Amino acid sequence: MSANQSEREARLEFTPIDQIQKSYEKILQGHSTGLTKTYQWRIHQLKQLIYLLQENDVLLEETLTIDLGRPKKESQAEELIGLRKEAFFAYKNLKSWLTPQNVKTELVWLAAKPKVYHEPKGVVLIIGAWNYPLAVLLGPLIGAIAGGNSIILKPSENCPATSQLVTKLIQKYMDPNNICVINGAKEQNTTLLNLRFDHIFYTGGPVVAKIIALKAAETLTPITLELGGKSPAIIFDDANFPVTARRLVWAKTVNAGQTCIAPDYVLISKQNEQKFIKAIQAALKEFYPPTSQEVQNSKSESSSDPQTSQFCKIINRHHFDRLNNYLLKTGGEIVKLDLNSPIQPESADPTSLKVPFTLVRNLPDDDILMQEEIFGPILPIMTYDPEAQDAVQRLHQLDRSNPLTIYVFSQSEENFELVRTRTKSGQFMCNNLLFQYIIQGLPFGGIGTSGMGNYHGYHSFLTFTYERSVANVPFWTDFMLRSLYPPYTAFKLKFIEKLMAPKTLGGKSNPNPPIGTSSKKKKLLALDSSSLGRFSLKDLTKIAFGILIFWYPIRQARLTGQGVLVDSLKKVQQCFLLIKNAKIR
Repeated sequence: MSANQSEREARLEFTPIDQIQKSYEKILQGHSTGLTKTYQWRIHQLKQLIYLLQENDVLLEETLTIDLGRPKKESQAEELIGLRKEAFFAYKNLKSWLTPQNVKTELVWLAAKPKVYHEPKGVVLIIGAWNYPLAVLLGPLIGAIAGGNSIILKPSENCPATSQLVTKLIQKYMDPNNICVINGAKEQNTTLLNLRFDHIFYTGGPVVAKIIALKAAETLTPITLELGGKSPAIIFDDANFPVTARRLVWAKTVNAGQTCIAPDYVLISKQNEQKFIKAIQAALKEFYPPTSQEVQNSKSESSSDPQTSQFCKIINRHHFDRLNNYLLKTGGEIVKLDLNSPIQPESADPTSLKVPFTLVRNLPDDDILMQEEIFGPILPIMTYDPEAQDAVQRLHQLDRSNPLTIYVFSQSEENFELVRTRTKSGQFMCNNLLFQYIIQGLPFGGIGTSGMGNYHGYHSFLTFTYERSVANVPFWTDFMLRSLYPPYTAFKLKFIEKLMAPKTLGGKSNPNPPIGTSSKKKKLLALDSSSLGRFSLKDLTKIAFGILIFWYPIRQARLTGQGVLVDSLKKVQQCFLLIKNAKIR
């Protein structure tokens, strides 16, 4: 590491503990003004965030390289381009997102004009992670701004250069009364969690997530947890192996495998294991073609394997040692790939913190590599015997948790449906990897051990708002609602039943429905003519005619004044007589 890099990393200043309370109170005060609820504030802050990303693109790219050792093109593809696109998407769609939604309701309630408003949750806390320090911090920020919230950001201390730059840029571009950054580690995190927030958004691992969940439970604070898990890649026999191998190598080497949706292990039939290994070797040669000069200089470049010169480092020595320990303690066989330099556990370089892509095969189900998320460029190969069990049975045997993603490689829709319908995961992707994160319109999130809640695009807006039901029942409707008031009479009850009671199903209940019947057929089996309601056609005609007589004069009365109400009420009385005389079954 160069002296300049060390100098820039050392510039991260932790926020003093006493300053955290002051910053929090300032944000509370800012939110109490109601400014963040306005469309003008939201759209201006989104514009400012877009300018922040546009005008500092090179600086952000450089800090990511300092913190992660990541190639600049990777940073553009993985974080910066996606963030600009996400911010612009919110900017273009904000007005439609803020439009109150009309709800489908019964005729009787149309006069109340029921709507759903998406209201800000309030003051929110966003805690970022180090693997994608911009995407997982500023991505949720976009949704929080669009939702009209005031925000405290807590970036990862493991990316000091990026965190310090983000702090300065937020202060420069964004509203300081409603958006601020707190830097620090465990002490600062603990102090923040002792404060009362209206929503907490956390990206990271399960250990800290449990602490946050327990703390939030004390005040019943809603939370979003973006976690990870052991995401499997299931490869069926009919998959295109060369394409599958290229996509797997790319997904497992991008960001050095430090991606929550990276494939954590491969599940493949025994007879195709060697075919898969050969395809992986071909993909590695294609992606990282070593020249003789690279091989000669690999040691001097602090990389004992030529392929490690083109992908980023492991974030710190702790995680480097963790990965190296996996390779030392695994009971599996580390696959030797013909790439000019055999990939062995000792090839990991502590000086550069780079670990080469490593395949491990023939490992037991309870191996150290199968205990928790690997979060690095190590890919175990697990096999199954198609004659003894199918892929899903083997998957459940290996891991009963709910992964963030399940990947399936096949050319058969039946295989896709086999896995999709018998498993549970945050996302499900066929024949590719990672793209579910960037496909616009898809919510991103986990379930159970892989997280709770989701975000991205409109779903980010929904995460940082709550649905507020609004209805305005006019006073003039009281003549109709009086049937709900005491004293209760037979006529009132019949009227309310006619007006508000749901339809009934015909036939009889059956606790054992026919197996294999489609949903459409089930409906046909369950319904008969009597389920159309309690009214005969004659009754329905009378009621419809009565409503027409009643609705038009009331509407005219509202438009022209109260003078028409006398005639209107006479019409209403006629309407009630029609309904009263309707035949009740």
